[in-house]
Amino acid sequence: MSVPDPVEYTAKIGAVLDTVRRLLDSGSRADLAPLARRAVDDIVGMLEQHGDLAADLEERLDQAVALYARACAARPPEAGQLADWVLEAAFSGRAVAVADFAAALGEAGLARMKSIVDEVLRVKQSEKVEIAQRLQEEIAEASGDVDGLVAILAAKPPRVDVSLKIVRVLRAAGRHSEAIAYAARVLTPQRAGTRRLAEARLPAEKPRAEARLRAEKLPAEKPQQAEKTQRKEAPQQAAAPQKEDSIPEYRERIEQLIAQKEAAAYREAAQCLKKLRTLHKQAGTAEEFTGYVAELVNVHRRKTRLLAEIRAARIALPKS
Repeated sequence: MSVPDPVEYTAKIGAVLDTVRRLLDSGSRADLAPLARRAVDDIVGMLEQHGDLAADLEERLDQAVALYARACAARPPEAGQLADWVLEAAFSGRAVAVADFAAALGEAGLARMKSIVDEVLRVKQSEKVEIAQRLQEEIAEASGDVDGLVAILAAKPPRVDVSLKIVRVLRAAGRHSEAIAYAARVLTPQRAGTRRLAEARLPAEKPRAEARLRAEKLPAEKPQQAEKTQRKEAPQQAAAPQKEDSIPEYRERIEQLIAQKEAAAYREAAQCLKKLRTLHKQAGTAEEFTGYVAELVNVHRRKTRLLAEIRAARIALPKS
């Protein structure tokens, strides 16, 4: 049996996905999850046959997975079966985010995923450990397990971007005092050799911690002092971002654009990355931006169109 031409197939499957999208947008009561899942499985089969020759088809796969997630949220399938599918897709190397399926998975589905992922990490299946670690973090975040997520992040090798994520997680949970204390303890450069000495110096170092937190828009205990410092540090460049712009806002916008899985959105996301790079330079955290880009590229490594737009924006990508 002849193998379908990838260009012709991409156009046909695109029409199918457009139909599913229109039905979902219209609020159709039909159960569209089986059709969306068949589209995902069919595209995967084509990619296995054509590989790197079907870059546009990889974009269709991302769209199909996103539509399947929407269809599952509208008419949730059996939680255990969906959990198994998400795990199988993730361990197969597909770009599947647990958060996209969290509503359909519910507590039962997320619990099943956590049990399986924890077992993979317990027995240390070498070929699955890296993916399992990512899934463990995503499951904790989707489940709203703040303490569990913080523990997972804290166990990672010390990096500025990881520490900032812990701060954001605590802040999002309304635990602002913990977020400020953690940032002051971890993000402030330490000259002492022990945590006890660092904690003893915390009051003296608090202004520096607050300066770092301004980039994250965390609540400051002395807003008038922060405002005064901002005026002193305000750059003279006309093209500088507005003072209300912040690193978390740009990161959130970038993720929203990438989730659209459209070429125009990828292009805008790349431009947002350039603005984010400027913000990090102004905050003195250029190394954090490098780590953020590395993580972004790793998560979305199958999105060839996105990577092309990032390169076109003259943003250095990490070496393989």
